[in-house]
Order: sequence, then C-alpha cells, then structure tokens
Amino acid sequence: MVDDPYVSIIIPVWNGEGRIVATLQSIANQTAPKSCFEVIVVDNGSTDGTAEVVRRFPFVKFLSEPQPGSYRARNLGLAAARGEFVLFTDGDCVADPDWVMQAISATKRLPDVDVYAGHITLFREDKAGPFSARYEELIAFNQEVNVQFGHCVTANWLCRRELLRSIGGFNQDLLSGGDIDCSRRIVAAGYKLLYVPEMTVKHPTRAKLMDLIRKRRRVVGGRWHLEKMKAEKIAGAARMFARESIEQARWTIRGGMEMWAKPGVVAVIVVLMLTAQFELVRLAVGRPAYRS
Repeated sequence: MVDDPYVSIIIPVWNGEGRIVATLQSIANQTAPKSCFEVIVVDNGSTDGTAEVVRRFPFVKFLSEPQPGSYRARNLGLAAARGEFVLFTDGDCVADPDWVMQAISATKRLPDVDVYAGHITLFREDKAGPFSARYEELIAFNQEVNVQFGHCVTANWLCRRELLRSIGGFNQDLLSGGDIDCSRRIVAAGYKLLYVPEMTVKHPTRAKLMDLIRKRRRVVGGRWHLEKMKAEKIAGAARMFARESIEQARWTIRGGMEMWAKPGVVAVIVVLMLTAQFELVRLAVGRPAYRS
C-alpha cells in the first residue's frame, strides 16, 4: 500500500467482473511511479465474481458499499482516500498509460484550476451493434462540451480531495446524474472547471440497443430526482425529453454520418424517446428509479 499518495484513484463497480480486469490492468500499466497513487475500488453490491476478480490485484484497496448507488460508492471511496487529489473513473473504462502522469502534470501546470475534466474516447467491443455504436459515438461522453455547459462526468474527473469533501461529496440518493449535479454545485460556488484533453480514458460503446434502453431509463430517473420533477409536471418533462430526441435526430440527418447509418440511428433515437416517456410514467405513479 502506498504510504503518502499524491492521487487517489476511485472506481465504483457493480457486477463488473467482465470488464474491471481491463480497467485495473490499464492502471497497473501506468507510467507514473506507483508511489504517486493509490487505487480504491468500491463494490456496490455485486452479485457476480467482481470481488474475486478485484482481489487478484494486490495494489487495490477493496471496499464494499452494499446499498445501491454509484455516487454512494464514490463517497465511500472519497472518505477512505488519502491523496491530495482524487481521480475518478468507471469500472468499464481503460486508462491511457500516461493517464495518471497527465493528471499529476495538470495539477502542477494549472494550479488555479479546481476540477480537471479529462478526455473520454469511445471504443467498440466485438459484439457492438452498428447503429447503437454510431448513436453512442454521436451523443455520449463529450467532455469538452460538458465543460462548456459547466459540468463534467466521473468517467474522468480529477479534483482536490478536500474540495469535494467540503461541498458534501456527491448526492448519494441519485442513481444517475450525480456527477453533473456535483460539478454544477462546485462551479456555482465559484470554483474553476477545465477540460484537459491530455488526460484520457477509453469507454466502451453500449453494445446493443437494450444496453442503451437500460441507460436511458437510468438517466431519466436521475434527471427526475435531480430536477425534482413531480407527477403533475409529467407533460412538461415528456416534452423536454422529446425535444432532446428531435434535436439528436436533426444532428444525425444533417451531419456527416454515413448515409447507410442514418436511418438506423434515427430509429434508435425514436426507441429511446419512447423509453423516456415510459419511464416518466413509471416515476410519476411512484415507482422507484431504475438501476442498470
């Protein structure tokens, strides 16, 4: 175990035995000296072999948060962190070999920044559906655009440990959107957020349409709770999600995507729009938020 780490890497995971190996192997292969960082993996109630897989990596501090919620798991990791900075990623991401070194460099080179939002690239797995993958490549994980709108995501997030603790950490009652909520609170408090493209991780595209449907249900639940939507406001919420889908369809049709892919991607957008409407009805009648 590292005695005095500069950076604490925190990774929540839930039923991730198939992907967490690649994540941890990419961290084992970092060019940064191992004395500079510690690694904390927080299992969030997995029912598969995640725990056994993680314990094969002796450099990992393994914690357990059985109550559902990745932001609850991140808060547990934050409480255990000993580094001056905390660096978050997900249990299905693969870090570039110089990810930690670039994170350390950013803190030295840009000391007036408070939250560093790293770059996220997408990669296709073997069984990725062509339309699902193209949709993800169009929409997902554009961290540069996120920062322009005053927030970032925890797939690649670096900040001082004490800053995150001082604002109360993540809202652990949220199953989705807790990183957007937290980064917006930090920015609203007057702290500086910056996009750092040199600090890169790779994230897999959702392989199948069903993966995208699960994600959309989870995201709608997160937005429902984050924006404190009420049953009587369901029509407005439905219009909001519909407008977003229409804009996505317009980007697809007018953009430079291959002509053969456009109809399939638009069909994906329509399915996800209908999924959002279905999930809003569930939430409006008091059903719990969906966890994927």
